[in-house]
Amino acid sequence: MRIVVTGASGNIGTALLDRLAAHDEVSEIAGIARRVPPVDAGPPYDRVAWHRLDVAGSGAAAQLAAIFRGAAAVVHLAWHIVGGHDRRAQARTNRVGSTAVLAAAIQAGVPQLVHLSSAAVYSPRTGDVVVPESWPRRGCERSAYSRDKVAVEDLLDRVEAERPGLRIARIRPPAVLQPAAAGDLARLALGRVAPLARPVGARALVLPLPAGATMQVAAAPDVADLVTRAVLARAAGPFNVADPPVLTARVLARLLGGRHLPAPRPVVRGLLGAAWALGLQPLDASWADLLLDTPLLDCSRAEAVLGWRPRHDARLTVLATRRAIAGGVGTASPRLRPAGR
Repeated sequence: MRIVVTGASGNIGTALLDRLAAHDEVSEIAGIARRVPPVDAGPPYDRVAWHRLDVAGSGAAAQLAAIFRGAAAVVHLAWHIVGGHDRRAQARTNRVGSTAVLAAAIQAGVPQLVHLSSAAVYSPRTGDVVVPESWPRRGCERSAYSRDKVAVEDLLDRVEAERPGLRIARIRPPAVLQPAAAGDLARLALGRVAPLARPVGARALVLPLPAGATMQVAAAPDVADLVTRAVLARAAGPFNVADPPVLTARVLARLLGGRHLPAPRPVVRGLLGAAWALGLQPLDASWADLLLDTPLLDCSRAEAVLGWRPRHDARLTVLATRRAIAGGVGTASPRLRPAGR
């Protein structure tokens, strides 16, 4: 089978290319990215037929349809995670780009679309209740990232109702980490100060968060494994994905090499907002709300339907990613270049 992956040169895309290439059922992988890896990039990028394309660009839907023809599935990963101070560019990639991908899939007669959604589509948590895929899906209103994820899932709802022959799977992870994406993750979280992470060992000496804060992460290879299983099984519907254990603020601080400083939500929002306003890093205050309000995920459907099980420990994933940032780890993909470059 032929698989097309948008956003294939990024964090999850890199893990997915490696996973897909390991399956004999996959005869060809086509990768789409705005910045494609060089021809001498090596694995997993050398196993891919690359197409340089902005999914939100002028005429993108027609170009995408030509690439999609004959594909057994399209995996849509292209996404602008952090808008920084350019919300219009973020919405353009996320909303306009996703609309173009969906229109192209319909025009090309693709039988399955796998969309990389997010735990951010869910309505705010109630304590530490672990939620299934049926949890209300209104997102975090203050977060542009969350609003975009909700808007695209709403679009998928409408298409499913109009075109029941198109099988749509939605993968909903929390933050996705891996050492190979250390440079990209550092830039997303730290922006202009990302190069300073290496000299200090990527340590967060103090982590200000509410005392009761809890969160989840997922290792990119585990997310890629679930996406691959969904493709091979022609699955449809939503699937939560996260790795155990749930991380407390104290544990997360220790993994990041520092101490937890109990701080109320307004203080955390204020610190992020001030650093964002000064242009020191790209995360505005809404990311505090997203971190604290995103519910914990029940991943039992992924196991029951697709036989998926987590193979990574969340603590080890965070620790390995921090060490990779400190060590200047990256890949040949322009998106995943080391943080100091």
